[in-house]
Amino acid sequence: MTDVSTFDELVRRATGRPNFVPYPYQVRLADEGLPELLAVPTGTGKTMAAVLPWLYRRRFHPDITVRQATPRRLVFVLPMRVLVEQTMSVIGGWLGGLGLTEEVGLEVLMGGEPRVAPWRTHTERDMIIVGTLDMVLSRSLNRGYGESRYIWPIDFGIFNNDCHFVYDEIQLMGPALATSRQLHGLRQALGTAAPCASTWMSATVPEERLATFDCPRVTSRVELASSDLASGLAVRLEASKQVSELVVADPKRYEREVATAVVSRHRAGTLSIVVVNTVERARSVFKEVVKSGTSADVVLLHSRFRPRDRKRQADRALAAPDSAAGRIVVSTQVIEAGVDVSASVLLTEAAPWPSVVQRAGRCNRDGLQPEAQFLWVEPPGAAPYEKEDVAAAVVELRTLEGASVTPPMLGSRTVTVTEEIHPVLRRKDLVELFDTLPDLTGNDIDVSRFIRESDELDVAVAWRRFADDGPAADDPMPGRDERCQVAVGAFRKVMKSAGFKAWRYDHLLSHWVGCRDNDLRPGMVVLVESGAGRYTPESGWDPDSKVAVEPVVDVPASDDRSTEDDPASTNGTWLSLQQHLADTERETRHHFSVIATPGLTDAHQAAAVHAARLHDIGKAHDHFQAALRQTANTDAERANMPVDDVILAKGGSGRLRHRPDRPNFRHELVSALALLGEGSVALREVHEADLVVYLVAAHHGRIRLGIRAMPGEQKADGPTVVLGVHDGDHLVAVHVHDGCEIPASVMDLSVMEMGEREGRLSWSARVLDLRDRADVGPFRLGYLEAVVRLADWAASASPFSDKELHDV
Repeated sequence: MTDVSTFDELVRRATGRPNFVPYPYQVRLADEGLPELLAVPTGTGKTMAAVLPWLYRRRFHPDITVRQATPRRLVFVLPMRVLVEQTMSVIGGWLGGLGLTEEVGLEVLMGGEPRVAPWRTHTERDMIIVGTLDMVLSRSLNRGYGESRYIWPIDFGIFNNDCHFVYDEIQLMGPALATSRQLHGLRQALGTAAPCASTWMSATVPEERLATFDCPRVTSRVELASSDLASGLAVRLEASKQVSELVVADPKRYEREVATAVVSRHRAGTLSIVVVNTVERARSVFKEVVKSGTSADVVLLHSRFRPRDRKRQADRALAAPDSAAGRIVVSTQVIEAGVDVSASVLLTEAAPWPSVVQRAGRCNRDGLQPEAQFLWVEPPGAAPYEKEDVAAAVVELRTLEGASVTPPMLGSRTVTVTEEIHPVLRRKDLVELFDTLPDLTGNDIDVSRFIRESDELDVAVAWRRFADDGPAADDPMPGRDERCQVAVGAFRKVMKSAGFKAWRYDHLLSHWVGCRDNDLRPGMVVLVESGAGRYTPESGWDPDSKVAVEPVVDVPASDDRSTEDDPASTNGTWLSLQQHLADTERETRHHFSVIATPGLTDAHQAAAVHAARLHDIGKAHDHFQAALRQTANTDAERANMPVDDVILAKGGSGRLRHRPDRPNFRHELVSALALLGEGSVALREVHEADLVVYLVAAHHGRIRLGIRAMPGEQKADGPTVVLGVHDGDHLVAVHVHDGCEIPASVMDLSVMEMGEREGRLSWSARVLDLRDRADVGPFRLGYLEAVVRLADWAASASPFSDKELHDV
């Protein structure tokens, strides 16, 4: 581990620049901590100001109480995907310079992440997660976009505890700004297992826009002081550029005129940037620049690329010009925030004033570009912005014609911007989102209105080769590198084209089905046959392209999509139930021994340990044991299968298949019913018995607030059947490793009925009480749920040896 005694030394080592001196306000953040609002202009080192002070306070501050009070995860939230790779690269360089790449995790969150994402499997590590608004906030709201619904609760527990969120370029957040503020206030009001904090960064958003019902005030604010203005920042803050308007007389020649203007003003060996307001116009201008015959390297940059293509385009766009001819970048709003480039010529469409200020910050950003030009043009339409906002910016820009301006000059001007009206997340909404069970029609509570504007909502599109009748039922979900984010409206329009087909995965039917345009929902993953086109590596999503799309060779993580899936039980290693329960308990105890959770009581932690000890007792059910033994997939697995009287927790490498009379069988329901019945004797000395039973039932994400039969399970002439468990089923006695004995039990499904029966509360009543208790609440409950589930995963991945078991 790097030995660092001061913040200045940390910065010098991180940057590899022995004479580098951090700005005074950055030093102030390292000494005092990150504020709620960091209000400094673009180009003044906000990324460094957020990351390195957190790292210093978490790992190097001389006061151990400061280190312990600093959340272990820094979640850096960006409004656009193209910004993520650059931010990851910069932070990765800092960690490398400090020799911390093994000790501090650096992970990306842009959708389609594998089930074993490191923030789940390495919760004890200090970690920096760089992600987009939609991916981070959807996980905080228990509806993780692009992820299995059964993983949602894990990320809900992780992303609402022990995190410091940094929201960059908040003028681009839309409804997510109020949502992030509400989450901050609700975490404080409802309580968390470990403290969370949040920082919002922007110099162009009035502080009053941060006021929400549950978070009405900004409690701390940092802005530049006189000492900052006297430091090396002066070069950037005084960097000037000359303003001039490009007038396009013929709207039919708009894209060509814009392209001609930037090509004619481009200087050899320098960077020129065109920023337009829509992806469609960006593609058109790009094609016109290429057609002009310019010798400059021409790059198109927007958010509608597959990750590998997007990274390649971003790397080209952001690198120093590598030829005498220089480079011309045609981009959308993705370049106006968080991108550290310095153009000699920048041509932008008029946009709301905060966006104009941000875009201007990319022109002569470093103060080293002589005679920098800032051109602007009135666009043919205001979309995606409000017409009044664009018009107000046009009026203001015309007053600056011919003037030489600096970032502070532009930022200080008062220009009217429409106050946006968005749905606001309230406590009732957040609490209702704790339930991840879909409604009777298979739909979920829609959180998209809390995250993005309606016309910014995306589906993830992947291209593969398959037959005309669609992908095979067991084709895996696309991995992250296969996916291109496409606006729902844009994809819906293409779906109406003659002969165009798409497929989505149906979690109830457990296979791929044809997707209609009215099926589309934000965050949905859609498969398209490669021959359908609509994408190229150079232009990204392109609804006009009919060229076949080359599929990305990607190996997705194991799927966990249908109700009956249980991939962790079939890992190819025979393991006794007794050993697995001991392993999981040990993992849970280890978690609490290394991670401080001041918001949890000893009874809360003990409940999680008890739940880990008992979570899989339902696997002793005769049906599950028979199905597990049938997963032997090789001669070696069959030869090594334990004798029949050994109760197993893990089996062979084949898929776990249930009998036709027990589809959707869930062993965790058996575990919970046993503990509510005869097995309750094991909880007599436990202070939080209901919490234990809930954590047992929830350890696969299928049974949480509600217990519901699957379609076709209820028959008038037979016993009640829920998730493959029959009312009256018997469970044999189970011996747990520490001498605890769970007696033979009979399954009583009456617990799923509403109300109170013979003094016995229903399942929903028990869980609602936990969710709504002042000392538990949704965030603590979600955290405990995640702890037990992740302990189960860790125990499944790396069983302890028999010798170690005796020490548990």
